Amino acid sequence: MLETRYLILALGPLLPFALACSSSTDGHASSGGASSGSGNAPAEASGAAGSATDEGGMAGASPDDALVVPEAVTVVPLAGGTGGFHMLALTLVQGPSNIEVYAALKNEGDLQACAASISVELFDKDQLSLSAAVGGAYAKHLYRRTDGSGEIASCVAPGEVAMAAITGFGSPVAVEDVAYVVYRCPNFALDVVAIGGFSVDQVKSATSDTGTSYTGVFVNGLDLAVTAPQVSIFPVNRVGRPLGLATAESTVEVPPGGSWAFETSRVNAFGSDYSAYSNADTAN
Repeated sequence: MLETRYLILALGPLLPFALACSSSTDGHASSGGASSGSGNAPAEASGAAGSATDEGGMAGASPDDALVVPEAVTVVPLAGGTGGFHMLALTLVQGPSNIEVYAALKNEGDLQACAASISVELFDKDQLSLSAAVGGAYAKHLYRRTDGSGEIASCVAPGEVAMAAITGFGSPVAVEDVAYVVYRCPNFALDVVAIGGFSVDQVKSATSDTGTSYTGVFVNGLDLAVTAPQVSIFPVNRVGRPLGLATAESTVEVPPGGSWAFETSRVNAFGSDYSAYSNADTAN
């Protein structure tokens, strides 16, 4: 029998942009992949950009400055969640096969949030669950665990911004049917030390009637060779809201200090800036 889930809003006013995250100290991060970022980070959802309304949108903002699209969508933290992330911006778009969700998140806690992921559930205006999915959070820096394992983890440092892409919704959802977005952000609090990482340099965009693609150079700043490099670029609007995701990947090996020239897929979006992240397999 199909389970029907409802979002119960009976504990007072909604709290848009309060990211409910869970943090653990007994887990471990994957040692295979590592990521970092370059480009411009999103601005805070305040000041000249306006302030968030109870509907999750912007008060008095132009579409280019909107922090949530569609602007009528309400962002709700999962009840009982804890952690230090704060949501800066959110985009829901209709992708080729289903709804896609893109978010900008800031770690306002005191610790690195390692191996972070985003869990999202979508509800309609009657608070009936439509679908749910999990996506990864893209971190800027690499860290090495101090437990003797030598494992490398990607972590979002305090005060840093991470992008998130959630595209694996199992049930078909139309953007216009979504009224509430409920989410949490699991992550691990690990004992780590910062190390060198990857960078994305010489980025150039090419636009057409169908969207934007990017070229540039992936640089391996580690002291070991890496394989399967990947680049992920989020076009963003004027206040840093991610509009979509363009990606590039390869099977090549990149030596220490070496580079890989990339060209991304085309994303159906036209941003005023971008936020770029890189990833590679660090397993020996």
